[in-house]
Amino acid sequence: MKVPDLFVGKQLNVGSGNPEVLGRGPTQVRGSSYTEGPSITGDPTQFPGIAGKGVPTELGSMMAGQTGNLEMIPPPFYAFIATSFARIKSYLKVDLLLTVRVIKSKIIYTEVLMAKVKNFAIPHPSIPNKTLVYSCLEGPENSVYVRGKLKNANTIKLPEVWKDLVDETSISVSLTPVGNDQGLHVKRITNNEVVVQGKPGYPLDCFYHIFAERKDVPKLVTEID
Repeated sequence: MKVPDLFVGKQLNVGSGNPEVLGRGPTQVRGSSYTEGPSITGDPTQFPGIAGKGVPTELGSMMAGQTGNLEMIPPPFYAFIATSFARIKSYLKVDLLLTVRVIKSKIIYTEVLMAKVKNFAIPHPSIPNKTLVYSCLEGPENSVYVRGKLKNANTIKLPEVWKDLVDETSISVSLTPVGNDQGLHVKRITNNEVVVQGKPGYPLDCFYHIFAERKDVPKLVTEID
């Protein structure tokens, strides 16, 4: 049945669930709605493979896409906006841009994350009722690192994935000797290995810290309009 307009003055329920949190009878919350889901808002073609058209690679209980409604002038730029606080209990996927002041989620997957600071917080491991807050390193490149200790050997084997992940010419190595000065230096970097050399007669014993820039993504643009 098609109707030109539908007005729900109290509560809208879609599906067979029982949203007790929205109240029942005299305690029913006016203006509330319940959708069993999944539900789509916006252009449904942006979510292929749904409703028997194939096996979907991704499916969410609420899917918000760009609108295809040409009657809206100007057309909405954002698919989803939360002006204050958005709580996602498990998993949030963002392809382009999400505008929100605060997001509370167990997992967030996004193509690009832009933030003033990038912190993580965990329960303090040694002080009860305290939170430990660390911040991520920042720099002008999309880089990865590996660190460890080299002892009685002269070759550091880089992670196998680095062959396809990083630009070999961007690799930088820091060596810190353990004990006496061993005259450490990098002899060569080749075949996904770092060869270290020191003074003759001195067994190598050092810590290493190696950085490299990723080549699987475009170079980071550090100054934008």
